[in-house]
This record gives sequence, structure tokens and C-alpha cells, in this order.
Amino acid sequence: MLIQSNLWLAAQELASIQMKYAESRRTLSEAALCGAKDFVEWQHYPANDLVDEVSGYEFYYHAHSADEMPNGEHGHFHVIKRDVNGFHHLIGIALNQKGLPTRLFTTNQWVTGEEMVDSKKVIKSIQGFEMLTKGRMALVAKWISALIQLFAKEIEGLILERDQKIARLVAQQGNRELVLNSKEHHVLTECKIDLMERISDHLLVVNS
Repeated sequence: MLIQSNLWLAAQELASIQMKYAESRRTLSEAALCGAKDFVEWQHYPANDLVDEVSGYEFYYHAHSADEMPNGEHGHFHVIKRDVNGFHHLIGIALNQKGLPTRLFTTNQWVTGEEMVDSKKVIKSIQGFEMLTKGRMALVAKWISALIQLFAKEIEGLILERDQKIARLVAQQGNRELVLNSKEHHVLTECKIDLMERISDHLLVVNS
């Protein structure tokens, strides 16, 4: 579990980044497009994903076709960890039209083409998450790192629930590969989040 001071630092980092975007009259969703003028369905932003070669962490931002997107959603990040065996998906982070995160979610194996690993390995990757990058996407990477820290409890819960759901589906259908590649199951678990409320909760706790 993260100690309170770490959560406060994550909340402070997020508050600072949100303020920088507000002052520049930009949103996080605009920054996530990495300078692109057009937001094209399914295309990754940045084009080759943002990769930290040292840690193996990476992310990209994109959107599905309009009829597949939840109402009011602009797009979402897919956050990934690579290793010698391939990669596994850590968490999805959806943003609304104002560039604020509204929900966290996990996906089925076929969605990203990951190598589905058990929750213990994914949670370990979440707990060690840190991206050191430079350039125009560095602030976005810091935002994602801080958000994962601040909502670690919810993310870990979603990952554990993901494995439980897969186990139930396998018990019903009798074939794990069939379940992991079933187009009927896209998002496996999700929860809504309120970033500004969470930031306020942690900053007020320390300052009270």
C-alpha cells in the first residue's frame, strides 16, 4: 500500500499538471495527440506509442469509432508493460471532452493483442510504474504516472476482478483461449473516477 505522503505527492503533481494545462488553455486530451491536427479513429498517438526503453513501460492514446465510444468520451490511454516475453496491458484511462479522466478499465486479450498474464504480475507492474521521458509528451507521461499512483487501489481492484471474471467465463465455456479471444467480451472491468475530488481529498488531508 502507498503511504499517505506518496499519495499527497501524486495529488500535488496532478494538480500542478492540470493547472499548467488550464493556464495554457489546453486540455490533456489535446496534449495526448502529440501535435497532430486531426484526431483519426483508431490511430495511435503518438504514432509509434510513447515508449520508455529502460523500464519497458509505454502508452498510447486513441479513440474508437463514434458508435463504439461511451457518451461524452473523447478517447483513452492504453498503458502497457513490455518484457522479453512480449507485453501485457496494465490499465485503460478514459478522458472526457474536457480532458479529465472519467473511468478506468481493463480489457480482454484480443483488444490489444497482449499476452494475458495473471493479476499478481500486472499489479507488480502497476506498483513499479514510472516513465522517464523527454520531449512534448513528458508532461503527459508524468500525469499518467501520478494518476496510477493516486488510483492504485482502484486499479489493483479492477485487475483482480478481471481475473475473477475470466475464471467465471472459462468455467462456463470450458475454453480459456475462446474466452480471451471472444469479441463478446471487450472491456472486462471498469469503474468511474473523479480526479478533482480525489486531488482535493488528499491535499486537504495534509493541509488540515
